[in-house]
Amino acid sequence: MQNKKPKISIIIPVYNSEKYIKQCLDSILQNTYTDYEILLINDGSKDNSLTILEDYKIKDGRIKVVDKENQGVAPTRNLGISMAQGEYVIFIDNDDFIDSDYLETYLKEIEKNKSDIVIGGYKRTNKEKVLFSDYPRDNKWGKYIILAPWAKIYRKSFLLENKIQFLDYPIGEDVYFNLKAFNFTKKISSINYTGYNWFYNGESVSNTSQKGFSQKINIIYFLNKLLEIAKNSQENEYFKYYIKRYYIWYLLFSGRQASADEFMNQYYTIKNWIQEKGLESKLNPLSNKLSGENYKNRLIVLIFRFLEKIHLLPIFAKLYCQKR
Repeated sequence: MQNKKPKISIIIPVYNSEKYIKQCLDSILQNTYTDYEILLINDGSKDNSLTILEDYKIKDGRIKVVDKENQGVAPTRNLGISMAQGEYVIFIDNDDFIDSDYLETYLKEIEKNKSDIVIGGYKRTNKEKVLFSDYPRDNKWGKYIILAPWAKIYRKSFLLENKIQFLDYPIGEDVYFNLKAFNFTKKISSINYTGYNWFYNGESVSNTSQKGFSQKINIIYFLNKLLEIAKNSQENEYFKYYIKRYYIWYLLFSGRQASADEFMNQYYTIKNWIQEKGLESKLNPLSNKLSGENYKNRLIVLIFRFLEKIHLLPIFAKLYCQKR
């Protein structure tokens, strides 16, 4: 007799997470809902992570461990999707953790509404406290607010039927995944729930790999990939604004450790692409159409647009960029 398939598959890519993975796994095992499998995919960790994973596997039969060479988070998550036995898929990062009602809350919502995707919120935490929290609003802009794969549940058949996978690229693999998913369904639900704890880990890949403009990243290649999957979208003004918001984040995040010349070269390259593709956003950052967007993000875009209009961006770059 075959074992009954679990309702939920929880996919966790693991890379050098010996300090954090126990907290992550314990939070799952303490959940009120129990019909799940945990797919722990060790992506070539160089620390003691694999030993910890194997210890947990021995303790709980719902845990499966895969050990493979380092490929990065996108191929690792894609492998998880192909392995998943559950009807639904949930992604958790190896240094994050969830509240005890997390699985139950998402499962109830996706089954109640027969959704393909349910989007929730998160708490940004460190070892001492919650730094801030956010959740998507139930409107056209709301689904763009949180484009990480976590704080969501997906119907696995929907992902497989539409060949929705993470883009194997150094940035934006999760943005690509979710924008592509949004383009294939209108059955998306949002919940005002912040049961995902996004743990601030200064050593994580996402906090270290993009400081400075990497030669491995061609921002125009990535933007073209986004345009490929969004070209049939009827929400053009929201997509255009998202591109605006994204490239400002990219410049500010990666450009801090770059030179002013590098910053401006990247900026002009992006602006030329936007003009060529007709993607200039006319949405005011203070518009009610962006309901749910936090005021910090609105203010950043507003100031950046102002600096563009009065041609002071080169001066800003000289003050902001730290590489001399």
